[in-house]
Amino acid sequence: MKKKKREEIKHLSQLREWIDLKREFDIIDLFATLHPADIADLIDDLDEQEKIRLFSLLEVEKASDVILELSDISRDQILEDISDKKLTEIVDEMESDDAADIISELTEDQARTVLEGIEPEDSEDVRKLLKHKEDSAGGIMQSELVSIQEDATIRDALEAVINTSDEIEDIHNIFVIDKENKLVGSVPLQKLITSKRISPVIESIDKSIPAVHVDIDQEEVARMFEKYDLVSLPVLDDDNRLLGRITVDDIVDVMEEETSEDIFRIAGLGEDDSIFNNPMESVKKRLPWLYLNLLTALISVFVIGVFEDTIKMMVVLAVFMPLVAGLGGNAGAQSIALIIRGLALGEVTFHNVKKVLYKQILVGLANGICIGIAVGVVAYYWKGMPVLGLVLGLAMILNIFAGTLIGTMIPLSLKWLKIDPALCSNMFTTGLTDAFGFLFFLGLATIFLKFLT
Repeated sequence: MKKKKREEIKHLSQLREWIDLKREFDIIDLFATLHPADIADLIDDLDEQEKIRLFSLLEVEKASDVILELSDISRDQILEDISDKKLTEIVDEMESDDAADIISELTEDQARTVLEGIEPEDSEDVRKLLKHKEDSAGGIMQSELVSIQEDATIRDALEAVINTSDEIEDIHNIFVIDKENKLVGSVPLQKLITSKRISPVIESIDKSIPAVHVDIDQEEVARMFEKYDLVSLPVLDDDNRLLGRITVDDIVDVMEEETSEDIFRIAGLGEDDSIFNNPMESVKKRLPWLYLNLLTALISVFVIGVFEDTIKMMVVLAVFMPLVAGLGGNAGAQSIALIIRGLALGEVTFHNVKKVLYKQILVGLANGICIGIAVGVVAYYWKGMPVLGLVLGLAMILNIFAGTLIGTMIPLSLKWLKIDPALCSNMFTTGLTDAFGFLFFLGLATIFLKFLT
């Protein structure tokens, strides 16, 4: 890893030197030795004009690979400057799913020009893909695949692979269809190679191959790849007709996209927010969630206000208030992370929700008792007040239990309401655990006040 990093630094410094000296032929020679992903990393580290200039040096075939590996910002900058002719040539080199992704980012006029400029057959495939939702199986599938009729032989299947190998990358399975283009099964490439050439392909097919409907969500597709250890997956329409395939490289991108989306939502950010966005656009995206956070925080302020007299009479309580609220919030955050992950992976469902709640209740009680005893002892020895230690310990037990329960219930409730649990679980949980923490601690302190003063 360190060696690779040193090579990247070496290439970048060399690249900057050649840019200053206008040694374009040396840059072209360097790019010829590098993987498209490594070229994209180098271009991402340059200034906007340098990115555009160096990208123009790439041959069309390599440019079609590099542009897919660029960061969103670099790709947008290049797409704004590139000529329609060069863009059409680049898109024409791409597989249908990648072409659809790029065209979906273009302006309406650019998209029309590119679609009219590429091969008619490719254009038709891309237009069909663009009709599907971006985050569905149809939105991430590619039309390119190898299929044969069920009455074909192994020799026919091998010939089909050879004839399409220049146009289709990463052939893992050959899909077997009937006369109505309905999926019958598939034959792994390895099995195809090792079978007798004259034997019917129907004898080698796997009829248990999983398949997905074109409208299924991409997260569910990713779960199927994980569950069945797949490298490719056929996509079908309502009549079980074969439309395309999804390959594992597409799923890696989906997993990265879904993870980033969940992280952004937990933090109250839009999935298209970026540190380089226009400041006013970022404000518009973030401000509503900060207002929501403000409302949940005001609940805690109200609770503290109710017990203002108690705090005045026993100022030492203010020292321990953040401790109670903070640990309750952490307990809630732990549960949120587990439940959201479980929901995303399909481990947590409404069928096993009672079991999930029961286990989280036990965890909350156990953690609360352990932390409550430890904090109570610390408070007693620090302030020399046994009753303060008792109040703090009880409040900690109650709030960690409440935090665990709230962190479990809120994501489940949002899921039941068909709202993404990652969207606002954290804000609601933090506000509620703070409020309950102050309520438990100050409420118990008020009850035991005569023993504390």
